[in-house]
Order: sequence, then structure tokens, then C-alpha cells
Amino acid sequence: MHERQTQRGLSMIGFIFVAVVVVVCVMVGFRVTPAYIEYYSVTKALERALNETKDLNSAAEIRKSFQKYADAGYIESVNGKDIEVVKNKNEITASASWSRKLPLVANARLLLRFDPRLTRWRG
Repeated sequence: MHERQTQRGLSMIGFIFVAVVVVVCVMVGFRVTPAYIEYYSVTKALERALNETKDLNSAAEIRKSFQKYADAGYIESVNGKDIEVVKNKNEITASASWSRKLPLVANARLLLRFDPRLTRWRG
């Protein structure tokens, strides 16, 4: 008896389905990437502001230092006034919090929330 060989591979419908999924993932990635780049820029600016501020008791000086790095780093979502500085015994914590709504298709949006927080020991 002669057995029939079955074809293996991707059908046209399967290919279209895979292509649509890949295109959607790439498009969402392109929308999200700038927001995450800005998040890492804010984190870096907070770190620099905490490390380079001589008087850690002055929240205004930390905010001013952050604003200097934010202006140089093209950070638009956060400014120096948005930085929260908390002093607790021997540590200083600087944080910022913001969200970004990214339009996807029609009235569908993607909401991203960011909350970088850095701590430095006084000493």
C-alpha cells in the first residue's frame, strides 16, 4: 500500500496570521521605546543629581541639579518641581512619578506608569 505524504509548512492563512502578530508587536514596540528611553534618562538624571549635590539636606538643590540634567537630556515628562525628596535618618530618597498614554488604534490607548526611585546614604 502506498502512503500519501502530507505537506509540511506554513499555509497562506497561517503566514498572514503570523505576519499580523509580528507587525502588531513591532508597532507597539516602536510606540513604547521612546517612553522607556525617557524613563532611563530620568533615572540617570536622578542618580547624577543625588551624587553631585553637595548639600543633601537641601531638597531645592537636588531639584535644581535634576532640572539641569533634565534640560540637557531632553526630558519632557518630568521637571525639577516634580521630584519628591524624602529624608529619613541617614538616607535621602529622590523619586518621580508620571504616566504616559500612547495611542494605538482608533480609541485604544496604552497606559504606561513610571516611578523611578533612588536612595543615597548621607555621610
